[in-house]
Amino acid sequence: MKLAVLGAAESGVGAAILAQQKGYDVFVSDMGTIRPHYKEMLDAHHLAWEEGKHTPERLLDADEVVKSPGIPDDAPMVVALREKNIPILSELEFRSEERRVGKECRS
Repeated sequence: MKLAVLGAAESGVGAAILAQQKGYDVFVSDMGTIRPHYKEMLDAHHLAWEEGKHTPERLLDADEVVKSPGIPDDAPMVVALREKNIPILSELEFRSEERRVGKECRS
């Protein structure tokens, strides 16, 4: 399953690493500049990332998107994702969903 993460600060990078550990194909995108520490973390986990833009072809190909709370709901990429009916989760929703799935698997 392809997961895109919008926003590459602490929680976005954490969500990307968690998603990778759960078997997702992850792509991280940030319109701004990613801090060097977070770039190092993404590279250490061999996660694909971009900064300074959102590449529509990569993001609109995702099965789900985890969006940083700092990205407004009316941002052009968020609107485009909604128009394609791609589920958009907050980082907390994604983490909660992963825990719920994990609990169901252990039952």
